[in-house]
Amino acid sequence: MSNLARKLNQKQITDLQPRPSIKKKEKKQSKITTFEKILYVSFIFVCFFIGTKIIRTQAAIFDTNIKIENVKNDVAKQKQHNSELKMKVDELSTYDRIWKKAKELGLKIDSNNVKFTDTSN
Repeated sequence: MSNLARKLNQKQITDLQPRPSIKKKEKKQSKITTFEKILYVSFIFVCFFIGTKIIRTQAAIFDTNIKIENVKNDVAKQKQHNSELKMKVDELSTYDRIWKKAKELGLKIDSNNVKFTDTSN
């Protein structure tokens, strides 16, 4: 055979052989659908929001408890101060002390100058 016949024969043989096709890259199908992705993201957002809300509420409760304790301490201090003042008033308003002070200021008892009023009408 001639060289030309060989080329023709080889060409026929190569034409008969299947050519390797160029495969297009197929996208890998995700096992998670778009709807599930949206659900997961929204679930994470809701968890974050609820966690933040809980922490904020606990901080507000803590702050309120501190304020309540401060008010209780102020009330206790004021009660102590009031009881001290009441004791001082009781001490200063005794009959003997008033009588001594009256004598120092020059007050004298005059039984003729005493008037009785009758309020039983």
